[in-house]
Formats: sequence, C-alpha cells, structure tokens
Amino acid sequence: MSSKKEKPISHRRGPSMSRRSVLGAGLAAAPLIVSRHVLGGPGYQAPSDTLRIAAVGVGGMGRAYLRGCENERIVALCDLDHQRAAQTFETYPSANRYHDFRRMFDREANNIDAVIVATPDHTHAIILMAAIGLGKHIYCAKPITHTVAEGRKVKQAILDNPHLVTKSSVQTSGTDSARSSTELLTSGVIGPVKEVHVWSDHPAYPASLLRPEETQTPPADMDWDSWIGPAPYRPYHSTYHPLRWRPWWDFGSGAVGDMACHTFHFYFKELQLESPATIYGSASTRQEGWFEQRSTVECCSVANMVTWEFPARGDLPPLNVHWYDGGMKPHRPAELDHALALMPSGVLFVGEKGKLLTGYGGGYSFGPRGTPRSGGLLLPEGEFVDFEQPAPTLRRVEMEDHYTEWTRACKAGEKTVCPVEFGCEMTEVAQLGALALRTGRVIEWDAEAMRVTNSDAADALIDPPYRAGWSL
Repeated sequence: MSSKKEKPISHRRGPSMSRRSVLGAGLAAAPLIVSRHVLGGPGYQAPSDTLRIAAVGVGGMGRAYLRGCENERIVALCDLDHQRAAQTFETYPSANRYHDFRRMFDREANNIDAVIVATPDHTHAIILMAAIGLGKHIYCAKPITHTVAEGRKVKQAILDNPHLVTKSSVQTSGTDSARSSTELLTSGVIGPVKEVHVWSDHPAYPASLLRPEETQTPPADMDWDSWIGPAPYRPYHSTYHPLRWRPWWDFGSGAVGDMACHTFHFYFKELQLESPATIYGSASTRQEGWFEQRSTVECCSVANMVTWEFPARGDLPPLNVHWYDGGMKPHRPAELDHALALMPSGVLFVGEKGKLLTGYGGGYSFGPRGTPRSGGLLLPEGEFVDFEQPAPTLRRVEMEDHYTEWTRACKAGEKTVCPVEFGCEMTEVAQLGALALRTGRVIEWDAEAMRVTNSDAADALIDPPYRAGWSL
C-alpha cells in the first residue's frame, strides 16, 4: 500500500519503470469508470461517475489543472520538489504522495483512470508513453513533447489506443472567440490567405542567460537527478528551478515552443500547417558592454522572430507564417484606424481580398466599433461594413468548461476539442521554429522522412539521444 510520505528514491535507481507494470499488466489495465446508477440532488456526482486522477508535476501549473478537476477524486500526486508541492498536497490530503512517477504508476496503476502531466517539457514524452502503456486517459501541458521525434511517437501511440481520451492544455481551444475566428476565416471573406503574422508578449521569464558556473544545493528532499531525467546532466541551480527552466533548450522550448499552440489551434487545420518546407529565424543578442555581444546558445533570447514557409497545399496558395515575441510585432496594417493600437499579442491574416485581425486565441479584441463581429476585425473596415459574422457551426467549449470537458469526455468515451494527437501536430511545427532559433540555421524540412535535409547539426536535434539509462 502506498505511503502518504514516500521516502526519496535513491539517485542510483534506474529510471526505467518495471516492465511488469508498464508493458505487461499495465497494458491490460483499462479505465474503471462505470455507468451512473445512483442519482442525487442538484450537483451530486455519484462515486461511480467520479474519475480517479493521478497528477505528475503539481507545484506549478499542475495545481491549476487539478483545480479544474476538483469534482473528481485526486488519488495520487507526484512532484520531485515536495516543498514546492506542499500547498497542493495540503489541498488534497487524502491523495498519496510520490517523488517518482514510475513508483506512483507501479503502485497506483489499478487505482487510477486518468493522468495529468504538468512537468517541464523535457520529461513529457517519457511520462506520456508510460501512461498510455497503462491505458490511462491523459491531460497534458503543452508543448506536448520536447522534440519532433517524441511528438511522432506519442501521436502514434495515442492513435494505436483510440479508447483513450486525451486533451492538450490549450485553454482557449473551442471557445466562442476561437470558433468565431475560424468560421470567419473559412467563410472566404478575405480570400486565400498568403501571410499570417503572430505575435506573443512572452517570454514571461528571464532569457538570454548564460550557463551558471557555480553549483547550488537543491531544495531539501528533492531528487535533482530525476528532475534532469533524459536531458544532459546539469548541477542544480535556481536559474533552472523553480519556474525558470523554460528558456533553456535542455529543458524547455523558448517562447515559440511554449506559446505557439495557444494560437495555432484555431487556424492550424484550416490552413493545413502540418508540413512547412523551410523554417528560419533571428534573435536578439546579449549586450554586456559597448559593442560587446555574447552568444547565449544554450538559452533562448529575449526577443525572437521565426518564419515557417509552406508550399502550395491542394487549392491553397503558398503561405508564410511569421512569429514575433519579446515585444516584437509586425508592422501595423496600413488600413488600421490610427486610434487603435496593436494588442500585446495577436494574429493578422493577410488574404487576397482583405485582412483579418484577431486576438491571440481568436476573437474580437477591439471593443465596440463598426459592425461587431465576434471573429475579429476585417480590414479595410469600409469594405466589409455589410458583411455579417457567419452563423455558428462548430462546437463550443468555453474556458470555464475547459477541464470538465476532458473529465466528462473520459467518462463518455468522447473526443475532446483539442486532443493530444492534435497537440502533437501543433507542437511539431512549434519545435521546428525553436530548432531554427536554437541552431541559427535555415531549416529545410522533409516532413515525410522526418529529416532536416541541409544540416546534420540541426537534424541531430530532431531525435537527440537521451541521457544514459533513459528511454521511451
């Protein structure tokens, strides 16, 4: 039986889960949700309708994910830093506590129906593959994986297990704002799209950093070696943990890897963005004095731009998608009223017949002006005065229902609006953008072969080796 306060695992313990639990008995373990037989009063949820959830990474965003599932039963919680996770542990006192997700899966495989993954990017794939092997429903932070090859493997594993219900942590996916923009875009009102400009107000954390030279002591009772996981080993330093791991290429994916999925979701399929042919980018430099620039090749820069070039796709013309972060924005549309400022984050679609300006996750972000359209602002405004927002045709899931949509779908065996396999597709394009920034190279991409054709150095990062002892 699991202990409430599991002792820290030895740093010498092998990272692989027992084959008995993951590849043997686990494959036969199916979610144990049964039909509701007992009806209560308003708001009552019968035990037979309650999802049993385990979560990995509960000291940060995992805490918010769990709050969204508060009507379910939280069975087990795992975090490598129990000091940081203390608040979450106190919130769910009946949940068993673990340092190591592998030990949690060993002990709780028959007690849980679903898994929340909220760890740093570099450990997502290993946890996901173990959860899929155990037959568990999944909610996962984005980007879904840290590398392109991991994303391909995770997507295929999910497609091979269609009974699993999954969802990516793209909270605006399915909202009326997002769906309205999709419906406006696909109405054809601005004609075939030739350019997309996307700008984000991230990074929300220090970037353009140098590798620390000194070594610090990890928080008490923390297993730092397991936190490093499959990544190259780095001594503990507070520049990585807590919360500051995202700009480091070893562990995170920079702002483009972090935030692209939060905007791609409402136009990715519609514009067929699965397979860019060429990707390139540029980044700000670290200034340490007068004309003294220093490279930060191990960490993403404060401000970055990426371009993904797409060839013609069926009836769609060639398309360039441009990314800007760190305060960078595209040139404001000449047609935009001078009284309106570009938002801190947003999207501009340039079509053959006009332009569409939307919020970052879709929607109309400019207040009451002209003819209100929930899908965005059409430019030039004077040419679209009589055009009405298309009638809703796509299923809506508002942000307040984001997490409960997943838990309900798990019980009903239904698909969510942003399943993990879709998250993998968006993640692949985002990670190709991160790769262009990381290497400083123009990336020529063969999507079918999953290969960078013009750079061995960049190609080696599509499926880089794990640290000794770790594998999928």
